[in-house]
Amino acid sequence: MNTFIFDIDGTLLDNVEAYLYGLQKTLRRHGREVPIHELTWTNGRAGVDSLAELGFSAAEIPEVHEQWREDSKEFLTDIAWFPGMQHALNQLKQTYKLGLVTSKDKTQFIEEDKKFHFSPYFDAIVVAGEAKRNKPFGDPITLARERLGSEPASSIYIGDTPTDAQAAADAKVAFALAGWTTPPSNEVMPRVAVLQQASDLLTLPTLA
Repeated sequence: MNTFIFDIDGTLLDNVEAYLYGLQKTLRRHGREVPIHELTWTNGRAGVDSLAELGFSAAEIPEVHEQWREDSKEFLTDIAWFPGMQHALNQLKQTYKLGLVTSKDKTQFIEEDKKFHFSPYFDAIVVAGEAKRNKPFGDPITLARERLGSEPASSIYIGDTPTDAQAAADAKVAFALAGWTTPPSNEVMPRVAVLQQASDLLTLPTLA
């Protein structure tokens, strides 16, 4: 195992609920009251894909997506890296190839990169819309792996949602669950490991 590809939300950053509350607020703008637990399926998916499944038309989606981005900012004030994550990434980077696959679009990623400085840790970054299909398809993971010059058998994707698990399986790479956000279940299979804290990432090279 020499290549580690990461999700962002709920994996590197403790911010999943912020985007759900932002989406809930956006839907209220459009006369729809939806409980948070009925929106969790959007976690890990590209925003434009989620909005399409929520019934917005192709013409409406750009504006609604921008509203969602703005509405989420109200809830993103206390977001931070998970404890120990940056140290673990620094340790891995000394020996292994690191990639990043996110369902954020380019604009969202640039905004967050300015604040959290992801780029120095990763040798390849794939945002929503770069691959032919977004997660839950494996295309973005495959694109990141190809940019890193790695093979499926030596690559692992680390994420926290069923969407991440599905994408890893579709890309034919191993999957490790960010257990600090999501408890293990059948929905987040297949997996190589359930990680309980950032330091557990350092054990991954020996697991597969």
